[in-house]
Amino acid sequence: MYGICTQTANKWPVLNTVTLGLLSICPGLDATEFLTIIGPVVWFGPTFFCDAAMKILRSLSLVPFFASLVFGLSPTGTDNGIFHLKIGEIDFYVLEDASSTMGNNLMITDDKEALKQLAPTGQSPSSVCVFAVKKGSEVFLIDTGFGKKTFEQLQTLGIKPEEVKNILLTHSHGDHVGGLVKGGKKAFPNAVIWLDARELDFWKTGKSKDSLEQCLKLYGEPKFLTPDEKSSVIFPEIVAVDLTGHTPGHLGFLISSDEKKLIVVGDMLHNGAVQFSRPDISIQYDNDPKKAAEVRQKTMKRAAEENWLFAAVHLPFPSIGDVKTNNGFRFESVEK
Repeated sequence: MYGICTQTANKWPVLNTVTLGLLSICPGLDATEFLTIIGPVVWFGPTFFCDAAMKILRSLSLVPFFASLVFGLSPTGTDNGIFHLKIGEIDFYVLEDASSTMGNNLMITDDKEALKQLAPTGQSPSSVCVFAVKKGSEVFLIDTGFGKKTFEQLQTLGIKPEEVKNILLTHSHGDHVGGLVKGGKKAFPNAVIWLDARELDFWKTGKSKDSLEQCLKLYGEPKFLTPDEKSSVIFPEIVAVDLTGHTPGHLGFLISSDEKKLIVVGDMLHNGAVQFSRPDISIQYDNDPKKAAEVRQKTMKRAAEENWLFAAVHLPFPSIGDVKTNNGFRFESVEK
């Protein structure tokens, strides 16, 4: 049965979504039933049929449903800056809070020729993303971005601000903590902030210390995370990972469920066009450029060898993919 289906789909690629959709909904479909359903498509022509089918699906708002069946995407897709991935029992959402570019002039290196080859225009696409992690009815955030679009995106997902009970911070820079406060009030009224104790000390003396005073006043003292990869955080499937270098208490978070793993590296990496090929090149934002480069090299090597999915706040949306080894490293976005 599967051979007949795939032969039909290969003959007319436009039927691929229809074929896979039928198999997803009705895995027990036999050849006669399949040909009865697909017959009108062959008779009238695949283009005519699919155009008509898409009009019906759109009118009934079923396109996202079929996309979720066939490709494993969330019903929200990527059109509104939301991307969904399932990691075992964990629902992982990427929320694009802002998009921008990253300039070569920010990179710390004397090898200007390498920069020209890796980012010929002098600018590389970039994002500011927030990650929502959900298991059952419980949800927490990793970082809060600037707070530009995050609240509307959570609303799209049916998540109310008061339902977010915990916020895990990779570090304390403004594009990660800016969404904690909205209109002078707690953006997430029932949430507790979690971070590394070393990062709190850095926050108190860094450029974002004004935001810290406001956050402490509104949220109270944060809880501290131990990056030992043994102590779970919020859910049993989550552990904190020590990725210091960008800041003194910078953390990553490793999600493991059903033999699948994903690491959120925060700002361990900024410019994907440059730093996958040349992890030795750091950025001016790094507090300790040398250590940041060492941690970047080590973590990307581990992600490639252990087949972890890799998510970074500033990679172009959807900001998640696989790391491959290739004269340095290569990033393959989940979109491709």
